[in-house]
Amino acid sequence: MGTFKTKLRVWNPADPKKAEEVEVVVDTGAAFSWISRVRLERMGIAADRQIPFRTIDGRVLQRDVAIAYVASNGYAAPDIVVMAEAGEAEVMGAHSIEGLTLAADPVQKKLIPAVMLALAADNRFR
Repeated sequence: MGTFKTKLRVWNPADPKKAEEVEVVVDTGAAFSWISRVRLERMGIAADRQIPFRTIDGRVLQRDVAIAYVASNGYAAPDIVVMAEAGEAEVMGAHSIEGLTLAADPVQKKLIPAVMLALAADNRFR
Protein backbone atom coordinates (compact mmCIF):
# COMPACT_ATOMS: atom_id res chain seq x y z
CA MET A 1 0.00 0.00 0.00
CA GLY A 2 1.28 3.47 -0.81
CA THR A 3 1.79 5.86 2.06
CA PHE A 4 0.27 9.26 2.55
CA LYS A 5 0.15 11.95 5.19
CA THR A 6 -2.72 13.36 7.19
CA LYS A 7 -3.31 15.75 10.08
CA LEU A 8 -3.83 14.26 13.52
CA ARG A 9 -4.91 16.39 16.46
CA VAL A 10 -3.68 15.03 19.79
CA TRP A 11 -4.64 16.30 23.25
CA ASN A 12 -4.43 15.60 26.93
CA PRO A 13 -7.74 14.12 28.16
CA ALA A 14 -7.16 15.75 31.58
CA ASP A 15 -6.62 19.17 29.99
CA PRO A 16 -8.14 19.40 26.48
CA LYS A 17 -6.70 22.90 25.99
CA LYS A 18 -3.28 21.26 25.77
CA ALA A 19 -3.54 20.06 22.18
CA GLU A 20 -1.33 19.95 19.11
CA GLU A 21 -1.91 19.15 15.47
CA VAL A 22 0.76 17.01 13.85
CA GLU A 23 1.26 15.83 10.29
CA VAL A 24 1.68 12.04 10.42
CA VAL A 25 2.30 9.27 7.92
CA VAL A 26 -0.65 6.86 7.75
CA ASP A 27 0.79 3.39 8.46
CA THR A 28 -1.80 0.60 8.56
CA GLY A 29 1.01 -1.84 9.33
CA ALA A 30 1.71 -0.13 12.65
CA ALA A 31 -0.48 -1.31 15.52
CA PHE A 32 -0.50 2.07 17.32
CA SER A 33 0.17 5.69 16.48
CA TRP A 34 3.65 6.95 17.35
CA ILE A 35 3.76 10.54 18.61
CA SER A 36 6.90 12.35 19.76
CA ARG A 37 7.57 11.92 23.48
CA VAL A 38 8.62 15.59 23.63
CA ARG A 39 5.30 16.65 22.07
CA LEU A 40 3.24 14.47 24.44
CA GLU A 41 5.13 15.60 27.53
CA ARG A 42 4.69 19.24 26.45
CA MET A 43 0.92 18.55 26.62
CA GLY A 44 1.29 17.04 30.09
CA ILE A 45 0.72 13.47 28.88
CA ALA A 46 2.72 10.92 30.89
CA ALA A 47 3.62 7.31 30.18
CA ASP A 48 1.06 4.73 31.32
CA ARG A 49 3.14 1.55 30.83
CA GLN A 50 5.71 -0.06 28.54
CA ILE A 51 5.01 -2.59 25.81
CA PRO A 52 7.28 -4.39 23.32
CA PHE A 53 7.27 -3.74 19.57
CA ARG A 54 8.94 -5.77 16.83
CA THR A 55 10.62 -3.70 14.13
CA ILE A 56 10.66 -4.57 10.44
CA ASP A 57 14.23 -5.88 10.85
CA GLY A 58 13.21 -8.19 13.71
CA ARG A 59 14.51 -6.23 16.70
CA VAL A 60 12.25 -5.87 19.75
CA LEU A 61 11.95 -2.40 21.27
CA GLN A 62 10.38 -1.47 24.60
CA ARG A 63 8.43 1.78 24.34
CA ASP A 64 6.30 3.77 26.73
CA VAL A 65 2.65 4.18 25.78
CA ALA A 66 0.25 6.85 26.98
CA ILE A 67 -3.45 7.66 26.97
CA ALA A 68 -4.43 10.57 24.73
CA TYR A 69 -7.35 11.77 22.68
CA VAL A 70 -6.94 11.96 18.92
CA ALA A 71 -8.98 13.48 16.11
CA SER A 72 -8.84 13.45 12.33
CA ASN A 73 -11.31 14.24 9.55
CA GLY A 74 -13.96 15.39 12.04
CA TYR A 75 -13.83 12.24 14.20
CA ALA A 76 -12.41 12.03 17.75
CA ALA A 77 -11.70 9.16 20.15
CA PRO A 78 -9.65 8.15 23.19
CA ASP A 79 -6.51 6.27 22.19
CA ILE A 80 -3.33 4.55 23.29
CA VAL A 81 -0.29 6.13 21.63
CA VAL A 82 3.39 5.18 21.62
CA MET A 83 5.79 7.81 22.96
CA ALA A 84 8.22 7.98 20.03
CA GLU A 85 11.84 8.67 20.88
CA ALA A 86 14.08 11.19 19.10
CA GLY A 87 14.60 10.21 15.46
CA GLU A 88 11.50 7.97 15.29
CA ALA A 89 8.74 8.90 12.85
CA GLU A 90 5.34 10.17 13.91
CA VAL A 91 2.77 7.85 12.36
CA MET A 92 -0.93 7.10 12.57
CA GLY A 93 -1.43 3.39 13.16
CA ALA A 94 -4.31 0.95 12.81
CA HIS A 95 -5.60 1.35 16.40
CA SER A 96 -6.15 5.08 15.89
CA ILE A 97 -7.56 4.67 12.39
CA GLU A 98 -10.10 2.06 13.46
CA GLY A 99 -10.87 3.82 16.75
CA LEU A 100 -11.87 6.86 14.72
CA THR A 101 -14.04 4.59 12.51
CA LEU A 102 -11.96 5.47 9.49
CA ALA A 103 -10.17 3.44 6.82
CA ALA A 104 -7.12 4.22 4.70
CA ASP A 105 -7.91 4.65 1.01
CA PRO A 106 -4.58 4.11 -0.80
CA VAL A 107 -5.96 5.16 -4.18
CA GLN A 108 -7.29 8.55 -3.07
CA LYS A 109 -4.50 8.82 -0.45
CA LYS A 110 -6.83 9.88 2.33
CA LEU A 111 -8.80 8.57 5.29
CA ILE A 112 -12.45 7.79 4.65
CA PRO A 113 -15.39 6.87 6.93
CA ALA A 114 -15.69 3.11 7.41
CA VAL A 115 -18.42 0.62 8.16
CA MET A 116 -17.08 -1.44 11.05
CA LEU A 117 -17.46 -5.22 11.44
CA ALA A 118 -19.86 -6.63 14.05
CA LEU A 119 -19.58 -10.40 13.75
CA ALA A 120 -20.47 -10.92 17.42
CA ALA A 121 -23.90 -9.39 16.74
CA ASP A 122 -24.71 -12.24 14.35
CA ASN A 123 -26.82 -15.01 15.95
CA ARG A 124 -24.67 -17.67 14.28
CA PHE A 125 -21.98 -17.05 16.90
CA ARG A 126 -24.16 -17.53 20.00
